[in-house]
Amino acid sequence: MNNAYIRDAIERKLTSLEPKNSLSCLIFTHRQADPDALCSAGALKLLLETSVKTPKLNTTLIAPQGASLLGKQVSASMRIDFVEKIDRPSILNSDVIFVVDTGDPKLLEPYAQDFNESHATKFLVDHHPSSMLPDVWEQLDEKFVISGSTSTSEIITLGFPSELITKQIANMLLAGLLFDSQHLGIATKNTLEAALVLVSAGAEIAASKRLLRHEPDRSEVLGRLKAAQRLRFEEAGEHFIARSEISSFHAAVARMLVDIGADIGIAYGESGGEARLSARSSQSFFRETSIDLSVEIKKVSDYFGLIGGGHSTAASLSGKMNDASLLADRLVQNIKSILLQK
Repeated sequence: MNNAYIRDAIERKLTSLEPKNSLSCLIFTHRQADPDALCSAGALKLLLETSVKTPKLNTTLIAPQGASLLGKQVSASMRIDFVEKIDRPSILNSDVIFVVDTGDPKLLEPYAQDFNESHATKFLVDHHPSSMLPDVWEQLDEKFVISGSTSTSEIITLGFPSELITKQIANMLLAGLLFDSQHLGIATKNTLEAALVLVSAGAEIAASKRLLRHEPDRSEVLGRLKAAQRLRFEEAGEHFIARSEISSFHAAVARMLVDIGADIGIAYGESGGEARLSARSSQSFFRETSIDLSVEIKKVSDYFGLIGGGHSTAASLSGKMNDASLLADRLVQNIKSILLQK
C-alpha cells in the first residue's frame, strides 16, 4: 500500500478547487466521540496543516453532542480541541469537510442534513463495514474506507508519509489505534505495521496504555452496582446473554457484564431524553459464532428508526423512544434466533 495515498488524493482534490488564499475546513467525528474518533481527527488536523501549505486551511474539529468519558480524558491530555456545536451557515459555506470514524451519516446528528446540503468537497476516512454499503453515504468526493482495519487511526497512519508523523501526531494515533484494537488484542499485520511507524516516530505503547486507563468515579461505581442488582440473564444454547437497565454508564456496564462471564452484555435505559443501549461481546463469542454486534445493532436501530452502529464486539444505539427495554428485547430476540439456528 502506498503510504501517502490519502495525502496525495487530498492534494489532488484541493488543487482542483477554485483558487483561494484560505479554505474553511471542518473535521467531523461521530456523536459522543471515543478516543479513536478524536485522536484520528486531531492527528488529521495536524497532518493537513503540515501537508497543505497553500491554500491555508482554517480547520475546526466537531464532535456532535460531545465525547465519551474516556474520549474527554484523552482529548484533554492530548490537547485535542473540539467543539460540540456549529451553526448551519458554517457547514453550508465550508469549502472542505472531512468525516472520520463515522460508519453512518446519522451519527453526525444533528448536522446530517446540513452536511448533505453543503457543497463542500467531502472526504470520508473510516474502518466500519457499514461505510462500504452503497446506500449509506452519498455526495462524497473521496472515500478512504478499509473495513479490515482495526481503527481509523491505523488508516491515517498508513495513508500519510511517515516523515510527516511527528511525535505529537504519533502519540495521538497510537492512543486511538490501541483503543480500537483492544490494546493490540485484535491486531492485524497492518495494525502492527502502523504501530511500528508510530513507535518509530516517538510514541510509547506503555504511555498510551496509561492514558487509556479509566478509573471509575463514585457515580460510575454506584451505577455498576445498581446494574448488578438488576441483572437478568438467559441462555441461548451454550451461551449467556446478560442485560441490565441503568440510566447512565451504559458502555461500562455492558463491559462489566462480559467481564463477569456473559458472552453478550447489554445495558439500556433512558438518559437525556433519549433511549440508549450499549452492547458488548467477548472475542471468543465473535470468533465462534460470527455474530457481529454492529450488524445486529443496525438491524434494531433501523427497525425503530434510531441511530446505531459500532464494531463487531462493541456497538450502541440511541434515539427518541419511550421504552428502552424494547430495544434490548429486540436485540436479544434477534441474537437468540441466530444462535438457535446454529
